[in-house]
Amino acid sequence: MSELQQERFNDGSIVNEKELSAPNEPHLACVLLLDTSGSMYGAPIESLNNAVNQFKEQVCKDPISRKRIDIAIIEFNSNVKVVQEFTPISLMQPVELKANGGTSMGAGIIAAIEKVQERNQVYAKMGTPCYKPWIFMITDGEPTDDISSARARIAERESIGKFGKLKFWAVGVPGYNEETLKSLSKRCIALDGADFTNIFNWLSESMTIISVSQVTDNPQLGKLPEDARFIPQELC
Repeated sequence: MSELQQERFNDGSIVNEKELSAPNEPHLACVLLLDTSGSMYGAPIESLNNAVNQFKEQVCKDPISRKRIDIAIIEFNSNVKVVQEFTPISLMQPVELKANGGTSMGAGIIAAIEKVQERNQVYAKMGTPCYKPWIFMITDGEPTDDISSARARIAERESIGKFGKLKFWAVGVPGYNEETLKSLSKRCIALDGADFTNIFNWLSESMTIISVSQVTDNPQLGKLPEDARFIPQELC
């Protein structure tokens, strides 16, 4: 499709180039699910804003990745808010998140899963091949809502088919509840501090590695930065 072209489907929905670039190439959908509760106030939220904005610039350095990676951003505090609807990463708007309120993690996770499912429907309508989507959650606290439904939704999506339909990552900043993260995912990462530069550099590298691979590949991701560690899988 050209910049001015758009396609209307039988259900009335419309997809245009702003929503999906290079539709004939495989796409990788990633939701950044970000804890912006009051405990993130000050240096942590400032670092998070800087890291998210730099993440866009890092990914867009690769000409293939900038066409194939689609990003959505959801924040959760006392409420859940879609900060950025799914868009090609090259069109992602700068963020200026504010920290306040509680930690509605369960509601945030469900919103992220639903957003990924919506994006998968767009890919299916367009006939666009896709990689397994990512949800990359960052949190520094315990949930202030019930996460049982969210936990079940993650388990369901990760167990569909032979390889699952989702990769859910749980990244804990000091202050997080390790047992909570381990109950949600086997992909648990602990950060030493609230500087998000290195972990987002790792994320941008990972997005690039996947997006330049074949959809059927299972590429090896790079090593975590020195200020991050995997919570051992056997404990998750």
